[in-house]
Amino acid sequence: MRLRWVPVLVLLVLASVAAPALADTTSEKPAVDVTVRSTDVSNGDTYESGSDVEITIDASVGDAAPAGTTLSEVVVRVNGDLATSIPADGASVSETVRPDLRDGSNSVRVIVTDDAGNVNATSFTVLKDAEPPHIFLTSPYETAPWKPITNGSANDTHATIAGTIIEETSVTELRVIRWYDDQRTTETLRNVEENFSVDLLLGPAGDNGTLNRIRLTATDEFGNFRDYEFFVEVTDGTDPELRLRPFPNETAENRIFLAGTVTDDVGVQGVNVTVRDPTGNVTGRYQASPSYSGPFDDDRYSLAFNDSIYPLYTGTYEVTVTATDTAGKSVSETVTFERVSRGDVAPTVAVDRSRTVVVDDDRLFLSGVAFQGVTERVVVETRNATTGDTVDYQVVHAGSRRERVEFDREVAIAPGRTTVIVRATDAKGEEHTARFVVDGTTRETFVDEADDAGDESRWPAVSVEPLRDGRPGTASSSVSVRRASADTTVAVPDGNASAVVATTNVSVERLQVDVAADTNLTATVVARERADGTLGGPEGSRVGATVTVQHSVADAAVDGVAYDLIVRRAYLDAHGLTPANLSVYRLSNGSWSSVETVATGSNGSSVRYAVDSPGLSVFSLATEPDPAAGDEADGTVANGTDGAAGNGTVANGTDGDAGDGTSDDAAAESGPEVVVTNLTVNRTAVAVNESVLVNVSLENRGDGAATYTADIRAIHEGNTSQVANRTAVIPPGENRSLELTAAFAETGNHTLAVDGTEAGPVVVGGGGGLFSFLSVLSFLPLRLIGMALGGLIGLGLVVVLLRFVLGKVGGDSADG
Repeated sequence: MRLRWVPVLVLLVLASVAAPALADTTSEKPAVDVTVRSTDVSNGDTYESGSDVEITIDASVGDAAPAGTTLSEVVVRVNGDLATSIPADGASVSETVRPDLRDGSNSVRVIVTDDAGNVNATSFTVLKDAEPPHIFLTSPYETAPWKPITNGSANDTHATIAGTIIEETSVTELRVIRWYDDQRTTETLRNVEENFSVDLLLGPAGDNGTLNRIRLTATDEFGNFRDYEFFVEVTDGTDPELRLRPFPNETAENRIFLAGTVTDDVGVQGVNVTVRDPTGNVTGRYQASPSYSGPFDDDRYSLAFNDSIYPLYTGTYEVTVTATDTAGKSVSETVTFERVSRGDVAPTVAVDRSRTVVVDDDRLFLSGVAFQGVTERVVVETRNATTGDTVDYQVVHAGSRRERVEFDREVAIAPGRTTVIVRATDAKGEEHTARFVVDGTTRETFVDEADDAGDESRWPAVSVEPLRDGRPGTASSSVSVRRASADTTVAVPDGNASAVVATTNVSVERLQVDVAADTNLTATVVARERADGTLGGPEGSRVGATVTVQHSVADAAVDGVAYDLIVRRAYLDAHGLTPANLSVYRLSNGSWSSVETVATGSNGSSVRYAVDSPGLSVFSLATEPDPAAGDEADGTVANGTDGAAGNGTVANGTDGDAGDGTSDDAAAESGPEVVVTNLTVNRTAVAVNESVLVNVSLENRGDGAATYTADIRAIHEGNTSQVANRTAVIPPGENRSLELTAAFAETGNHTLAVDGTEAGPVVVGGGGGLFSFLSVLSFLPLRLIGMALGGLIGLGLVVVLLRFVLGKVGGDSADG
């Protein structure tokens, strides 16, 4: 029996230890359960609504109330005031009430009492939002809060509608609608914060009084909405912007080109160009106006122009360009240039050092040219260097004025040292001389040059001429190098000068070109700083400056280029650029690559970088690219360039071309990007002034329409001249083919080029026949040509004699 009771006792003890004590939930106070639109609400809760709400109250006497206790009253108070009182005489009650609430926050208290004097209360908050959102504008003009939005104006068609929303809860939708001339656009923003901003393209104020009608509709989370409707008139508060491309200071040609671009915030009306001759009389008027189809056509905001100016007389010409916008605002710029006659330009006598050789102890083969200006007479004299006696005297050319006189001539020399003098006489009778010394005994040409260096024309001939460039923060120079020899380094500028081109903050100095083959070079060097617009550079980098070399020389003729790039330290500091973090990058075949850059010196005012590149192109002084960062932050164009055309004029309204087939019109995000995909000619051999058909293939690789002017240039013996141009509008993503004709006034090889893409060469001859054939042999020494001609003539004589003998023999036989 004991064994049976022991476990029972243990279990009872364990149960008494393990079982928790049950809480006493009984209370004498009445029990209250409150729901708002079927949502249980506890003490201290908050309920949101867009209107008045139904409140359901379930109340009963407390579980511990004395038997027979009944409820006395249920009271609902809102914001401290009695909203309703519900009498009760039973043990429980259930009632639904709909008190009047004010907009905003409402404090609600439900009080229940019983006849035993017990009280229970539940307090909560109801946020009522029946008020639609309010809006006031901060752009394009300001309006007052809580007031209707009044009509106003914007001074740009690209306007920003911005403002502030006043709303207790949240705004789920903001709709912006614009009507203009039966055209409608809608922008919808979701879950809008307190401030909003929407970019809209507005139509200009037309002659018929057309305005932009704007409607803003803001809707909150409870469906409350408010409409604002107003009109915005687009006014033109700024003048148009006129930018002229680099323009020559003087010319000996009777035709030059004036190119530029005019832009405006609202619309461009046109450009007028007036030309006054040296007497002050107007000799030319030119007009251009944009072509667009409607108020939202992008072509209305920009106009590129390229006019031909014909200075027929010598003297100073004045060219005034006036750009006008659609509001009638105008800006003007006047440039001048000097028209000089070719007779005013001193001819240059150049001896071809590669072809001038001593062929015998008493004979010299002399090759050279008198070019530039007008030459009436060319003579060659040789003198015995010891006695001063004249050994030979030959007239190479006389009687007619020519712009170019080439000569290949054998002249007699003394057995020892001989001084060779070549004289070219200009139209005014003045002589221009080249002089050098040869030695017949040693067969040496150009001896003792150091003693006579001041009297001879040395090759290569290097010149640097500043160009007018109206673009902010931009400077351009024209560089010419004539007859550079292979395997040499040409310094630009020559002598003790150092600067090639310079802006206020950026300059290029001591340009050195390593020449791989005999060549001529014409180039425009452009330096740009961060003045406005964008600068080309690697994507993800921050660009400090760009240098563009638009050139006419083939890539294979250049082994490399070196120059010093000097940048003001204050300029770098102003743009947050650290000198040690900058390097130069080169654009080639559409890609940026770093080139050797060494910071060679720094002082309190500037930093100098030594740049060594494998070739000429577009260069960007920039930070190392960050692959994770875009280049929108500082206005960098990832594949843009900043060049200019070979004569300092960019006809297509862009910033030029790299000269290696890369296009300058590229933009980082959007806009036109026109590239020349092909350039062909229908003939490669013509006579002087005979036409050649040129086909230019263009492609717009951007996402904006482009107005492009194909500017065809002819490269002939180092000189570059424009021969034709034509303009076309190219939609985004489309191709265009332009046909133009070109003719050449000079014999020789002419290469055609459009934005760095070349075709040809076209061989221009003075006529057919034997002399045309002989011109091809001009590279041979005269003695070799004479031997060949002698052989041909001898062969001809043999044939004639043979025919004579056979004729005689045949005749005698016939007679006999």
